[in-house]
Amino acid sequence: MTSARKKLPPYAKAIDDARRKGMAPARGCMGHIAIGFEWRRNIVPDFPVVVVPPGRDPADFDWRFTAGLDIFIMHSDRDIPHLQALCSALFAVKAQTVQTFNMDKVCRGEDHAWLQLRCQPGAPFPWALSLASLWKKPRWQNQSST
Repeated sequence: MTSARKKLPPYAKAIDDARRKGMAPARGCMGHIAIGFEWRRNIVPDFPVVVVPPGRDPADFDWRFTAGLDIFIMHSDRDIPHLQALCSALFAVKAQTVQTFNMDKVCRGEDHAWLQLRCQPGAPFPWALSLASLWKKPRWQNQSST
């Protein structure tokens, strides 16, 4: 007996249909697909966007359409509890890379607002060993002038 396919996340149907026909979204400077935790399609203008509705577990959705793609996740501090579950779900279906961008950290001027994760087969979490900060203040900004 086969289990029923999980439901696609909101706004993913057109992407999933294209992937089933052997197509993939064009890769932009941040990846192939943007994912957000808010009901906004313009998270990243002119970019395919998918939403994880607030309060929903990312594991409830079918993410197979992300296999082999580079994913960009826009989030805020309140979304962090669901961020690990989303990354795990994406890497479970073999997403290529995931970049996360914390808008709250950017607004506060903090380091490490932008992280890039790559699939690491065999690691405790498939992506645990490859955190690379892409959004960090230059050293000269942290030095006091004398």
